[in-house]
Amino acid sequence: MGKAEGKDNFFAEDPLAFSQLIWKDRKEQFRLANEMIVGNQKGHLIFFDRGLADVTAYLRHTKSPQSNWEKELSQYPYDKVFSIAPVASIYQKDESRMESFQEALSLHQAVKESYQGLGPLIEVPFLSPEERMKFILKHCDEG
Repeated sequence: MGKAEGKDNFFAEDPLAFSQLIWKDRKEQFRLANEMIVGNQKGHLIFFDRGLADVTAYLRHTKSPQSNWEKELSQYPYDKVFSIAPVASIYQKDESRMESFQEALSLHQAVKESYQGLGPLIEVPFLSPEERMKFILKHCDEG
């Protein structure tokens, strides 16, 4: 999607078309994850790197909100939402991260707002990857 079709930044060129594809895929990921956990014993964890709330946040940020999707978000709750803020000292624009650091901060705020009400929001501090993993797993063990 996108680059294979000669689009450098599919989202920037057509935010709604890009988001429609992502919205559909993320809903399917959520559905499949719920199927996997039905009947599972305690201790089985499923993590999402991004979810439906990211889609609505990015569209709102580009001044293209989709109110029907915003309303639908409540149907996709999370046990916990871990939020990791961009860090200036390590932030780099690249092929996947096309925003300036200031834009990344603004998007981060929009994403946090989209996840409000979908599950407890836990701010993950800037730590080494190993310490970050311990922090997240500790919060998963807390119920």
